[in-house]
Amino acid sequence: MEFTFKMPTKIIFGVNSALKLNSLLKELNFKRIFVVSGKSFEKTDCFKIFISNLMDKDFDVTLFTDIIPEPTVKVVDRAAEVLKSSCSDVVIAVGGGSTIDICKAICMLKNNEGSVKEYLFNGNKTVENKSLPLIVVPTTAGSGSEVTAASVISDEENNIKLSVTHNYLIPEIAVLDPAMQTSMPQLVTASTGMDALTHAIEAYVSKNASIISDTYAEKSIELIGKNIYTAVFTPDNLEARGKMAVASTLAAVAFANAGLGAVHGISQAMGGIVHIPHGVANSMLLPAVIKKNMVGNLEKFYRIAKLLGEKVEGLTVREGALKTIERIREMALDLKIPGKLSEVNVKKEMFPQIVKGTMEYRLLPLNPIKLEEKDVYEILNVLV
Repeated sequence: MEFTFKMPTKIIFGVNSALKLNSLLKELNFKRIFVVSGKSFEKTDCFKIFISNLMDKDFDVTLFTDIIPEPTVKVVDRAAEVLKSSCSDVVIAVGGGSTIDICKAICMLKNNEGSVKEYLFNGNKTVENKSLPLIVVPTTAGSGSEVTAASVISDEENNIKLSVTHNYLIPEIAVLDPAMQTSMPQLVTASTGMDALTHAIEAYVSKNASIISDTYAEKSIELIGKNIYTAVFTPDNLEARGKMAVASTLAAVAFANAGLGAVHGISQAMGGIVHIPHGVANSMLLPAVIKKNMVGNLEKFYRIAKLLGEKVEGLTVREGALKTIERIREMALDLKIPGKLSEVNVKKEMFPQIVKGTMEYRLLPLNPIKLEEKDVYEILNVLV
């Protein structure tokens, strides 16, 4: 067995740990701070406390909130120009995966010329210079973008989501503060949690998985199975929030090393056409993709069922693997996540473009089995 494993991001965990960033910023000699957050999160009490805490200290703080979910090339390029004009020496991203992805991209563009479009997959430029330092405070537990090298951007001209991927984009510090996640709406908590579960499962069954990535993925699956319901239906439970935050990061470390598979290939292609939340798409697709994939690694899918709390003793490996599909469908139903494509405005006439985008997904070769176009059509038709 041969593999490499990397985990360069410093993790800081704890309730109200985001309010202790002042001392860290001073220790690192950062004085001009560029804070990025979404307009909705800007209105929350926890963000108001966070930003006033920074502004009360001896920092020159620029607050930027002119961003959108599922960031586009235009939004990223505009934000990069504002960052450049601010002369900031560090960026702090306070938000979910989209906010963090925007910040990864603008930190890269601060020291690399051109539009982000030129750095997307198959673009004509490569990242050469180290990014501006980035500290992230995730407000959702799902994307895992706080520890990965990719920034996912929507190319609106071609109706596709692509990514800039380079080790320079990996955040230097991730602050996992459960108190910063209590204002998440119920559906966001549920769908981002299922996003994290998808990351862990796809990394676990990836052809590029290793004994180390498996360890991270297994613990993530177990934590999500035990805590997602509490986090969704008892939003102020900081213990459950904290464990979901850790589970999300563990899953991201796993997939940053092992890769992803068909669920992400399909959902990324779908997201480029219809503005569907990434976690919702993953949750919807996961059971149908597992049904295709499970023959590629029955033992691991059997193990996933057990990690999710299913009783698999006395069952055959195949029967146990099927329990994984049943459990994930039950979870999505209990968590009130949409289950049909019609609920998220995906129409059958979009299928050819979704299938085309899926087959072009760069990580698809890591899927447990080789998928053909007909397989992707069958997966989509199950969800009509």
